[in-house]
Amino acid sequence: MAAQRAGLTEALAAKEKNLATAITALLSIFGVVVGALLQNHFARQSHQEKHLLESRNAAYIDFLEAVSELVAAQRVGNKQREIEQLARLTHAKARICIFGEEHVVRRLATFWATGATLETEQEILAFTRFCMEIRKSLGIKDKEFLHSEVSQLLFAVNPARS
Repeated sequence: MAAQRAGLTEALAAKEKNLATAITALLSIFGVVVGALLQNHFARQSHQEKHLLESRNAAYIDFLEAVSELVAAQRVGNKQREIEQLARLTHAKARICIFGEEHVVRRLATFWATGATLETEQEILAFTRFCMEIRKSLGIKDKEFLHSEVSQLLFAVNPARS
């Protein structure tokens, strides 16, 4: 009976060891699968964020370029170029509405509501604020209030003379 009991004890110990080995293997496989899924999730999320940032930046740049080109075309009286830039401006504005951060879209709407011709002080201030919001959305943290400098750079036709 003692020999039989010893045999059963050994058999149970062997089964427990096999069960522990199987559980360890399953946990290892589970860990690898979870790790792979998490890595895939974070890589996809990073790719989407990068794509959104690229789309947002392209919309901002296209809008600002179209504004500059439009103003230049208006100054020289080139109606054909003016029409082309208005179309480009409208397209970029729509992309900002889709890809832009909320505070940038609000500043764009304010600029547009003022008339968006850059002929009045109110329009120039609204456009300057819009540009400053773009800077902020790009993560640029200004240490000083650059509003007047940005406005001067954007709207001075000739550089200041010393």
